[in-house]
Amino acid sequence: MGTVAEARSGPAHDRAGPDAESAVLERELTEAVLAGAARSDVLHALVRATGRQVRLLSAQGAVLATTDGGSGVPATVADGVLAGAAGPVVDTLDGLRATALPVRAGTTVAGVLLTVGPGDPRVQQLAGAAVTALLIDAVRAGDDSAETSPPHTPADVVAALRSGTVSPSVCAAAAELGIDLQRPPAGAVLHYSGSRLRAWSTALTWLEHPVQQEARTAWTVAAGEVTLARLRSRLRHMTGDESAGDDVVAASGSHPESPIGLARSFAEAERLLGLARIRGVPLLTFGGCGVVQVLLPLPRAHLEAYAEAHLGPIRQRPELMATLRAWLAERGSRQSVSEQLHLHRNSVGYRVRQIKNLLGTDPLLPAASAELHLALAALDLLAADDRQPRGDEPVSAGH
Repeated sequence: MGTVAEARSGPAHDRAGPDAESAVLERELTEAVLAGAARSDVLHALVRATGRQVRLLSAQGAVLATTDGGSGVPATVADGVLAGAAGPVVDTLDGLRATALPVRAGTTVAGVLLTVGPGDPRVQQLAGAAVTALLIDAVRAGDDSAETSPPHTPADVVAALRSGTVSPSVCAAAAELGIDLQRPPAGAVLHYSGSRLRAWSTALTWLEHPVQQEARTAWTVAAGEVTLARLRSRLRHMTGDESAGDDVVAASGSHPESPIGLARSFAEAERLLGLARIRGVPLLTFGGCGVVQVLLPLPRAHLEAYAEAHLGPIRQRPELMATLRAWLAERGSRQSVSEQLHLHRNSVGYRVRQIKNLLGTDPLLPAASAELHLALAALDLLAADDRQPRGDEPVSAGH
């Protein structure tokens, strides 16, 4: 006793269905653990039964036992698996795809069980046969894997809301931070382009709002535009860049109907941040972005196709694109466009005639104007996506 018998093989076992196979394995593993087998024995039995490497993680995603020496998963991912808010397929910290299974019963948490490799219903069912044995081992050992998760940090909460992994423990932690998930706020993002990066990082720690920071970018939640504007103003003041233009740019997404919708709101905020930087505005919200609202859910391929369909003949003519933008903005005032682009009035007229000929329409006709405004907004959003801040920008280079 004290070890787990190897998974049966042979004709009789091969004819057994997955339910019978997992029932036999569950009985074997449970009896073996009750007889003194260790969780490492359980994992190796699973390897023999499934042909997959196996890892047992703590509630925080750290490795407790493994058959391949591999890594765990981020704490927010483990928390989502345990809460049933995350799907069964996860990515490990060492870059492998794995199927995750929560190992918990009531308040007893043994952790997360991973079988490395692509999803397979049979493998998942066999892994489930080990849950009872691992829970018995956790209770018997009285180790950290059977304890409740430690409190989430503010950064953990924001990261979970960004990913849509909204478990009961995340909701509880959010409530303690003053975030009302019954009426969810909007996802918000701020970006710093100044030179005082250390001051920026310090300023973020002084905010009363929960913040997740990656180098020059910070994510938080905001109840409205006034709140976001106040956060941006405080950060500019604390970094000492109040007179340095728009070194802090902020954006926020829509207000979701449920906490799960915050993931979409954060995605919208990130796209709008890129658009704000392209347009040179310090703050842009979902409510204030105009027709861009209808474009935000669209993938790049759809934006590209729409822009090409309506602007294709002049997209590679920057002088005509600039003239079209000004012509639409000034509602066909040749004098205003002339002053804005520093062109002679006759030159403006010549360019507008080219635009009409190439596009086959008058840009000022209501239907054409609406389509062209939307196509130009699509181009701006494509450019904004390319300007989204990178998480690998260094923080330590500041003064």
